[in-house]
Amino acid sequence: MILYDLAFIIFGIAYLPYLIITRRYRYGMANRLGFLPRDLKEACSRHRVIWIHAVSVGEIKAVSILVPLLRKTFPQHLFIFSTVTHTGNRIARTIATGEEKVFYLPFDLSVIVNKVIEIIRPELFLCLETELWPNLITALHRINTKIFLINGRISNRSYTRYKKIRCIMTNILSKFHLILMQSELDAIRMLALGGPKDRIYVTGNLKFDLTFIETPNKRRELRERLGLSEEDILIMAGSTHPGEENCIINCFSNLKRDYKNLYLFIAPRHIERLAEIEKLLKKNGFNPVRFSVTLSPSKLQTNQVVILDSIGELKTLYVAADIVIIGGSLVKKGGQNPIEPAYFSKPIIIGKYIFNFQDVVKSFLENKGIIQIENDELYSAIRFLIDNPKERKQLGLNAKETVDKNTGASKRTIDLILSSL
Repeated sequence: MILYDLAFIIFGIAYLPYLIITRRYRYGMANRLGFLPRDLKEACSRHRVIWIHAVSVGEIKAVSILVPLLRKTFPQHLFIFSTVTHTGNRIARTIATGEEKVFYLPFDLSVIVNKVIEIIRPELFLCLETELWPNLITALHRINTKIFLINGRISNRSYTRYKKIRCIMTNILSKFHLILMQSELDAIRMLALGGPKDRIYVTGNLKFDLTFIETPNKRRELRERLGLSEEDILIMAGSTHPGEENCIINCFSNLKRDYKNLYLFIAPRHIERLAEIEKLLKKNGFNPVRFSVTLSPSKLQTNQVVILDSIGELKTLYVAADIVIIGGSLVKKGGQNPIEPAYFSKPIIIGKYIFNFQDVVKSFLENKGIIQIENDELYSAIRFLIDNPKERKQLGLNAKETVDKNTGASKRTIDLILSSL
């Protein structure tokens, strides 16, 4: 742990310039250094605590599925939520109710973590996906907190790294009360890293249990806001990363020559990139329009492209799309989750870089509920879907069927937690 602390400090010093340049030091630095707000301290002193940790937006979405069930199961407990990213923190605050609190995860230095654990003293600690912080896990285990890994997964890159420190991983994993993984492959990898066999289970992916308030008029209302009729075709590129927008815009520009009723909606993964994307659109002859200002039903002009400029709306906006492109998959980012557009029966195109969601994408491919492409195939894939409305509809129906087949992870997770206690 001393060596780990030293390594963490060295990394922190090297990382400091990035924090200063991006100004990310503004978000929750007091929490990260172990200074918790007074109301959180007081709430923890009065209640039995369940601490749920999720890194960012994707994990928080999974939390939002599980928390209502947890509240019913543990009505006498106080729930507190920690995140790493600022966007995750903002979304977590929409989930917390009553006395429930949200804060930023402290830096994993023993002197900081030990101080925080003494204040919170949770009975249960639930961490999402693969949040394995050695000092945090050790400190929680020391005070007999029951530690659960929920909706766990191990990407190819993480698995390669973890194998190099297997002896450390075995020690950390031995402290978990239960390790609940998304897939058989994830469970096998966790076993290979030294996880206790009798505590590893496959529960499925919580995100398949996502539900949305879907009113019959939602699609019509959104399209009217954009001035689109049902004859118009809207391509929605969700959670895009640098390098992808240029590919998508070039493809769209070529398609517009033959399809005048074709429109594009870009939702960047990080909204701080809005100005960058607007500049790129103007360079390619398009007029960018921010979604927050498309308030009148006047029809979008042929050279206008809409950009989403808010957080947390994309999952419900997919209902307005006719074709969806999954961001993070055309560049080496590992892809984003296709479950949200699939829930609305949307035809989905995804690139080859899907290492963050291999098993999810595999489920869709096996059920013919997604089209996977190389980057140079984007134009032909979109053109095929435009020219073949029946195929487009069937692809969307297959996607929704895939979601329906894989639901139930939240109930399995709750059942296993209860049985283990």
